[in-house]
Amino acid sequence: MEKDDEALSISNPRLLSAVYFGLLSIVATVIIDAIFYAFGVQQILPAFQAILLAVIIASCFGAIFGRLIIHSQKPYRRRAFLWGFVMVLAALPIYALIFLYLFKTHHPEAFADLGFNNLFVTYLFILLYCFLVAGLWLAIAAGLAAMYLRGHLVYDILHSKHEKLKPLKENPMESKDKTKLVKPVDAEQSKEHITTK
Repeated sequence: MEKDDEALSISNPRLLSAVYFGLLSIVATVIIDAIFYAFGVQQILPAFQAILLAVIIASCFGAIFGRLIIHSQKPYRRRAFLWGFVMVLAALPIYALIFLYLFKTHHPEAFADLGFNNLFVTYLFILLYCFLVAGLWLAIAAGLAAMYLRGHLVYDILHSKHEKLKPLKENPMESKDKTKLVKPVDAEQSKEHITTK
């Protein structure tokens, strides 16, 4: 069964996973920002920087975990979900660190008198905040997205690739017309036809 699985033969699983999770991160960031805006929460980072940060982190970790997700052996659903879940949990500390740096550049007055210990406590607070607000739900969503990537999207890509490589089938009516050849009329038959008239 494992040797017959087409998903294990797909080329560039890391690139496919990076693009897939990068695009999903745009949608997730826009939805989270819209929810915060609806509740009246002020944006900590500009929307462009928040989306760019999410795309970079999601694409990098999608590339790291892409082979593990796409090349999961059957039964693959539980493994793909766990790899997607772990991917988000592994990405959260890096995301929180870069988020803290960008937040510090946009609001330097908030970090004017903070020492290293206070910065570390602030980092832990941001990490906990990211996990409680969106991290757990994003991890579950990433697990489900990994299941869809492994179970459906990979096979759709492979089947569309095979359909493009297949030659176009000839129309049966055209092939019949090609087999019908017009026999040339002999010169003697044409003379007999003329004389009989």
